[in-house]
Amino acid sequence: MSAGVRRRNNAPLRPPRQATGIPDLLFAFAAMLATMAVVFFIASFVHEDLSNGDAGTDLARVFSATLSLSALLLALLGLLLLRDARGKAGHIVTPVLVGVVVGGIESWLFLNPRSPLLFLAPLALLVFALRPTRRAISGVLHSGRTK
Repeated sequence: MSAGVRRRNNAPLRPPRQATGIPDLLFAFAAMLATMAVVFFIASFVHEDLSNGDAGTDLARVFSATLSLSALLLALLGLLLLRDARGKAGHIVTPVLVGVVVGGIESWLFLNPRSPLLFLAPLALLVFALRPTRRAISGVLHSGRTK
């Protein structure tokens, strides 16, 4: 076969489509919500400034349960949207790690609500869950290496 001739794809099946960046964001949000659920559940037992009685701790536990349910549904939706890329760990591992970090920061900011970064910080940090951002960072980190 010569170098300039492209081979035709006569297969009756469509070639698999690549996953978009949406599953990556869904996994990051799911990990963020799961982390926040764990932190609020633990805080409902040990954080004394959480409430002025049993109503606050009960509400924190209900909030933790709803965060857990939301995290589960977002993770399942992300798995469904991965298409044929389910075997690639890059779509799951890095967004989950970013989500855990963002969830920890958001929980800390939520339990100390005096911070003006409460709503801005998580959304700004979730940019690192997107695949183009990860590729750009990887390119910058690997360009400094010499062979």
